[in-house]
Amino acid sequence: GMRDHIGGGFHRYSVDAEWRIPHFEKMLYDQAQITLACLEAQQLSGGAFFADVAEDTLQYVRREMTSPEGGFYSAEDADSVPPEQTNDPHPHKMEGAFYLWTEKEIDELLGEDADLFESRFGVLPGGNAPQDPQGEFTGKNVLHVARSTDELAAGTDRSRDEVEASLARSRMRLFEARLKRPRPHLDDKILTAWNGLMLGAFARAARALPSAGARAHHLHTAVKAAEFLKATMWDAAQNVVKRRYRAGEAAIDGYSEDYAYLIFGLLELFQAGGDPRWLEWARVLQRRMDDLFWDSERGGWFNTTGEDPTVLLRLKEDYDGAEPAASSISVGNLLTLVHLTGDPGLYRKIEQTLKMFGPRLGHLARAVPMMMAALSAYHATLSQIVIVGPREQAEELLSEVAGTYLPFAVVVPVEPGERQAGLARALPFIGSMHMRDGRPTAYVCRDFACDQPATDIASLRERLTRT
Repeated sequence: GMRDHIGGGFHRYSVDAEWRIPHFEKMLYDQAQITLACLEAQQLSGGAFFADVAEDTLQYVRREMTSPEGGFYSAEDADSVPPEQTNDPHPHKMEGAFYLWTEKEIDELLGEDADLFESRFGVLPGGNAPQDPQGEFTGKNVLHVARSTDELAAGTDRSRDEVEASLARSRMRLFEARLKRPRPHLDDKILTAWNGLMLGAFARAARALPSAGARAHHLHTAVKAAEFLKATMWDAAQNVVKRRYRAGEAAIDGYSEDYAYLIFGLLELFQAGGDPRWLEWARVLQRRMDDLFWDSERGGWFNTTGEDPTVLLRLKEDYDGAEPAASSISVGNLLTLVHLTGDPGLYRKIEQTLKMFGPRLGHLARAVPMMMAALSAYHATLSQIVIVGPREQAEELLSEVAGTYLPFAVVVPVEPGERQAGLARALPFIGSMHMRDGRPTAYVCRDFACDQPATDIASLRERLTRT
């Protein structure tokens, strides 16, 4: 029930133990983090399920939560006007009204496909809400996966393909019908921190989804978002990131999370497209974040700069909740940067922060899952995977990497020519890597020491098993 099975995306949280009834608000940071989780699950599990969910979520964000300039809006409300009150001069907004269905509506819209759809999503004549304390779901259904497609196929003597085709038709009909309903209010603020996460999700999709066409599409979205953020949220004169943008105005100096999440998104984008300008900006932002927020005595990054006299205490977040702590994300960012640049100063900050978080990690690890992920990457050490060649020609090698779960690897796609020359100025080890025999070539390295270059899928696959 947490997923919008008609329009894509995820609601904010569950209000019942069965995960059937959500609080229907949709938050940008949830779409980003769930997409990232699905992409990793896809690489681990194979098959199409998690990739489809990730793609569906990204399509929702692109369609409903993306500004014309390329930034991402913050949220859609939970409440909206029920469709039966559309023409009421004094309508009363209700929780989830945009997303709920009566059995009668579904029967009329879907015809002979209705029975299959209703069985799949648990639709009942009198409504299916297991609890309804406010009386807002009476007679209505919250769509949730009640039966698998295999169960439906076995119970209806149809093939799985026939079942999936029927469900796809039904979903499209309901989607088109829902477009006529009053939409929930859109919170059109653009927040740098949440945009950094969403940028990272689109960029990760641009290097992790199986389809080359989908990867290119998501890369375009990610680049547009990064260009918007740099043009709008980065005050180059003051050397600060702004926190929010709305109605043509960027305002409020950023907190540490704004820098950390944006750096994360830029590093993902660099790994997706190999454009050195995003790596360069990420390094500039990291240096500025350190200047403003780094705690040189104990490690970690404060939330604020300490320059505002009304803020009596400089707090340091140590909880990865709905949004991860800036320090947790930053340790991951520095691990990526150090395995690209070899900068020993970055190691010192990583180790000091992990030491500072040590008691928290030891006593309540589940409160800091992102820091735990960073700790595991620190102990595993990261490898570098460099793929040299024009993108179209290197597609087979890129697809092999895309389909492999590599949590402890940094990926660098390198376009020969001017881009490689520019990249080599920032990352000197890239300069000596070239295509072999005129073919796109993959280099799998650890601590900048590389295996024999691979120019075919079998050789690359064998090298990746050792990362």
